[in-house]
Amino acid sequence: MSVGLASAVMADDFIKECKIGNPGPTSDKVCSCMSDKVKGSDRADVIEAMNKTNTAMAKGAAADPATMTPKVMKGIETAMTVQVQCM
Repeated sequence: MSVGLASAVMADDFIKECKIGNPGPTSDKVCSCMSDKVKGSDRADVIEAMNKTNTAMAKGAAADPATMTPKVMKGIETAMTVQVQCM
């Protein structure tokens, strides 16, 4: 049961972070599509990458690669690739 709950929370975090970074009338469609495509061990890294990017953008800056692990950098790459596929 806790695995299912953890998956549901992760899905909500993914959609939440995605919508912050993809505002607008198509955010539901794009973020649902992205959520469907990002699975497994990459998902947590993509969520963290979106969170770091969203936090930096809220401060008017770009995300600082020096503060990110290689997994998070890969998460940014994955998010960007999947976003293009879902637009």
